[in-house]
Amino acid sequence: MYQVRKNNRGFSLVELMVAIVVSTILIAAVSATYIAQNRSYVAQENVTEINTQAKIAIDVMANDIKTAGFGVPADMNQDAVNGLTTVVSFIDNSDAPDAITVVGGFRMLGTLWPALGAPSTISCAAQGAYVPLGSTTVRIDYVDSADIFNTDDKRSISIDGINYATVANVSDTDATITLDRPLSQDFPLLDTDGDGNCDTGRPVYVVEDTTFCVDGNGVLHRIRRRADMTTCTPSVTSDDDVLAENIEDLQFAYAVDTDGDGQIDDLNGDGLIDDQDYLISGNGVDPVTIRAVRINVLARAEREDVNYQGMGNPPSLIENRNHAATNDNFRRRWWQTVVTIRNQ
Repeated sequence: MYQVRKNNRGFSLVELMVAIVVSTILIAAVSATYIAQNRSYVAQENVTEINTQAKIAIDVMANDIKTAGFGVPADMNQDAVNGLTTVVSFIDNSDAPDAITVVGGFRMLGTLWPALGAPSTISCAAQGAYVPLGSTTVRIDYVDSADIFNTDDKRSISIDGINYATVANVSDTDATITLDRPLSQDFPLLDTDGDGNCDTGRPVYVVEDTTFCVDGNGVLHRIRRRADMTTCTPSVTSDDDVLAENIEDLQFAYAVDTDGDGQIDDLNGDGLIDDQDYLISGNGVDPVTIRAVRINVLARAEREDVNYQGMGNPPSLIENRNHAATNDNFRRRWWQTVVTIRNQ
């Protein structure tokens, strides 16, 4: 009978040391790869975050500034909108972010209907179904029942961008409102689905002021109605939207038409409309003459990048504001765009 002999010697000390050294090298290589990839991911995430937030913010501002003046009264000195008598108002700062307020019919609250009869119950079979000229009481088919006209900060109304009026009274029981003046023309109703009943009225906009400003925490706000531009704070009834965070600067410059010929003034006389033809608001710019706005946004990453030491310094000058070098670890992006005001 054969006896099986077992080897109980195990690993030698040299073998264990070799295994430990090899394992350490492998772990170090994996850790270095992970750290490098993580830093790259954080850097890319920072860049994406800056670009996304700043781009969305500047697009929102550009859209509202571009539409400023739409649906406003012909004489804002007589029909001031929430106390404002110009389409563009601004605050210029040489050591802090600027602020701008624009007035216009940016939001459609509903459609216009005759005071009697709910939408879709009025026959459109006969030609000429409309809300008639001279009406002072009308009905609004609201897009959102929570967002309606009132006799205070949402009292300025524009029908189709053509007829301006203010709300004198709002019914407590339905969507009927009383205007302070009669409609200056007929506003048609349409049957778009062919069932014989009217289903589409003309759009009705609230004419309101919208302020863009940056607070003390670097948050860029869009505040609808009665913002305090100096402190970048809303009133009790304002709608306050946060557009972006970590905004270090917001600066504006303005191109003007002072001679009323409908063209932007060539201030430096070189035959071109270029950077030198834009003025800082502190240089006596008359808001009524503004025809274009240059928007500057300086955004900063939320997190530091240890590999970016001293490489993310802000521009030394944005419009009339000087920026000192920081030599910190933050990435920054400076966005600039020019918007022509269509309705000024």
